Amino acid sequence: MSARTPIHWHPQARWGFYNPVKLTVGRGCRHALVESLTDQTLLIVTTQRGRRQLTEDEHLGALITHNSVLWVDSVQENPGLTALQAEIDRLADQTFDTVIAFGGGSAMDAAKVLNVSLAPECREHSLQTLLAEPARHASARPQPLYTLTTTSGTGSEVTPFATVWHHELKKKRSLAGPAVWPTAAFIDPALTDTVPLAATISTGLDAINQAAESIWNKNANPITLGYATRALQLGIAALPLLAQGNGDINARDQMAEASLLAGLAISHTRTALCHSISYPITAHFGVPHGLACAFTMPAVLRHNLQADDGRFTPLAQALTGSSDLDGLVACFEHLHEAMQVRKRVTANIPSLEALLALEAEMFTPGRADNNLADVTTLTSILEVAWG
Repeated sequence: MSARTPIHWHPQARWGFYNPVKLTVGRGCRHALVESLTDQTLLIVTTQRGRRQLTEDEHLGALITHNSVLWVDSVQENPGLTALQAEIDRLADQTFDTVIAFGGGSAMDAAKVLNVSLAPECREHSLQTLLAEPARHASARPQPLYTLTTTSGTGSEVTPFATVWHHELKKKRSLAGPAVWPTAAFIDPALTDTVPLAATISTGLDAINQAAESIWNKNANPITLGYATRALQLGIAALPLLAQGNGDINARDQMAEASLLAGLAISHTRTALCHSISYPITAHFGVPHGLACAFTMPAVLRHNLQADDGRFTPLAQALTGSSDLDGLVACFEHLHEAMQVRKRVTANIPSLEALLALEAEMFTPGRADNNLADVTTLTSILEVAWG
């Protein structure tokens, strides 16, 4: 964020910020993890694609030769409670020194869940119990967790949250608390260079939406506003280039930084209304998470302007060079159009009526109530998003 666009908004008199995750950032930085782990038993949590990428990597392959490895390479997109419980049961008698999460947000979430669930204080409880009763894991002491993200999107590598999907009930759950924090995150943009286009778009939109929701958030403070604004500057510039096939490693680097900064912001604020709306869209219609979140972003921004307390003007200046708030909305609408968000999302939903039928499920506690402007009905927001 440039010196000419400072954050002038003044939050509540008392606020704080805390994030204990040690960061190592930059191309090639993953080599530092290899140097720090020798003669240990590692639990590596990833997808099958991630396992191939890790074992073939010129740096990370040494993890396997220098350590003993337990693999969980069965992670699927939006990891489900039943599948995670099966892995917990399979590993119940195993011991390990360190957990490595390698992949996108789903691998991060799965690794966090397994690490907490397999901590000595938690092994007697089912995952269902840990999700329903957070006090059961509040004092757990899991093993060190190192995260290496291969996408630029969720920010899960630096948050104390893990998403668990109850697919049978079409519900999203969350494991959250001090035991969920990773120990350290390695943000190496080189690991994202081969991400397929569809995943690049969805995860990139997730990062941008998280940054935006950290701004129109009741829990925002000057630190989160600064992180989120910078994330939006980087992401809105870089993602369209990558989506058009015109992006280079600089664009990948910018998206990696945008994702990290957005993750740091939501580690304090959490997300808000767009994410709340997105969960049933993903659960019922299979829309990728980032697209589902971005679907209502311009409409939710316009709704939140009615509660503006001064925070949107510096954001408009940072993103458009003007204090015009209509121009700020237009900036998000232009991104929406460039990424073909409406087309990509509505292609998976039978009708506007089918979307509106899920409205009651879209008020997720701990998300919708973070939104800056209160909401009693989502009808108009959904209709605008549908177009």
